[in-house]
Amino acid sequence: MQEAQFTSTYPATSRYALLTSAGGVAALLCVWSLWRQFDWITVIFLCGCLFAAFSFAMQWRSMVELDPQGFWLRSPLRTQRVEFRQLDGAFEAGRMARGIVVTYHPLHANGLLDLDDLRSVTLPAVEQHAALLDLLVAKSSRSL
Repeated sequence: MQEAQFTSTYPATSRYALLTSAGGVAALLCVWSLWRQFDWITVIFLCGCLFAAFSFAMQWRSMVELDPQGFWLRSPLRTQRVEFRQLDGAFEAGRMARGIVVTYHPLHANGLLDLDDLRSVTLPAVEQHAALLDLLVAKSSRSL
């Protein structure tokens, strides 16, 4: 018999929408200030506000999808796959939005784990954060 396939989707938390909006409002205030009087410092601040709004928007549109063998990190700019057998550990990180950092061993071309190399991927803060963290810690080869 075939094993039942399960897929769980963890969307990014709505806090990223608020942070994206705040960056957008700050950028609009910078544009208004530049329209009134040009200033290089305001141009630099505008660039920072646009970068922050863009970064938070990319996190807001990201999601983590779990399947029986591993997880996918899907975002507008990239899609990354990590299998559970690659996991080394998982832990929380971040200040404004607590994300999950997963450390893993990459795969060789022949499908074997490269135990000499350790990489990390940062997952966005998601709804049901504690459940995802517990699952990743349980699936990792060792807990940190």
